[in-house]
Amino acid sequence: MTLAQWFSFNGRISRKTWWIFYFLIPIGINIAASALDAQFFGARNALPDKSGMGDVNMGPFSIIAGLVGLWIGLAGQAKRWHDRDKSGWWVLVNFIPLIGWLWAFIVAGFLRGTPGYNRFGPDPLAPELPPGGYGGGYQPPYPQQAPGGWQPQGPPPSPSGGWGAPPPPQGGGSVPPIRRG
Repeated sequence: MTLAQWFSFNGRISRKTWWIFYFLIPIGINIAASALDAQFFGARNALPDKSGMGDVNMGPFSIIAGLVGLWIGLAGQAKRWHDRDKSGWWVLVNFIPLIGWLWAFIVAGFLRGTPGYNRFGPDPLAPELPPGGYGGGYQPPYPQQAPGGWQPQGPPPSPSGGWGAPPPPQGGGSVPPIRRG
């Protein structure tokens, strides 16, 4: 994974990639930043006393690492939501009080993404699979990936029923007329 991919919100990633690059490595970076703060700035707080944060001993390295970690965390969660074929805006579920962070953590760390292609790209576990995933039963309504990127493969399919379907033919029904007599 390149540095640009690490900070990007585009594409899909697997659970293993999320655990390594978006969970464990940022924790290590924050621990190293805290150690650098303690080494160079001692045990003083870089935040003013009126911040309401209490004595958290955050120095400049920790603040920078926290901001970078926030960006990386949001990017990783967006890519995991993409793997589940949902919009990256689902990262906002983290702001639901009490359960939002747990919901996002379970989705990012434990739930399998959609097999095969989806609208965000190929399956990170099996990028060579054709659209439809394992066995071909379900065909997603997304076009196949063309060499130049995602491009439509013609007009959308005609509706087979529902509101956009043509009306049924009139007359010639199977109900015989009623005879009175």
